[in-house]
Amino acid sequence: MLLPTPIGPLWLEVSARGVRRLEPALFPRGKEAAGPLVEQVAEALDRYFRGERPSFLDIPLDYSGLGLWRVGVYEATRRVPYGRSTSYSAVGEAAGLPARAVGMALRTCPFFLLVPAHRVIYADGRLGGFAGREGLKLWLLRFEGAL
Repeated sequence: MLLPTPIGPLWLEVSARGVRRLEPALFPRGKEAAGPLVEQVAEALDRYFRGERPSFLDIPLDYSGLGLWRVGVYEATRRVPYGRSTSYSAVGEAAGLPARAVGMALRTCPFFLLVPAHRVIYADGRLGGFAGREGLKLWLLRFEGAL
């Protein structure tokens, strides 16, 4: 399902276990999702873009097919609060991994905003990559008041 947002549409894919994918997309990428989880995600995104600082921790994610080390990075990143940023190395310490592994996992994260990869930056304050969407990372950090 395509969900409209102020930064463009987001493609949502769900399974019986949780969200399989939420990512910026201009066109549908498969069958339309429906049901209570879709409504929960849509409402949480709406609250986020109204600046209400929702937590996405109550939204289940379907980690099927992902390595345990990636799941560790995503779970550590999910706990970075709204309006704050942290470093790749800090997430790595929480997940028991090197900072480079954190960057690799976040670069391919299929859970846009639900796993707030935009809140993870270099220890020296540089933004770091965002899968070619560094301007979007900057916008999100400013929107949240983290910069």
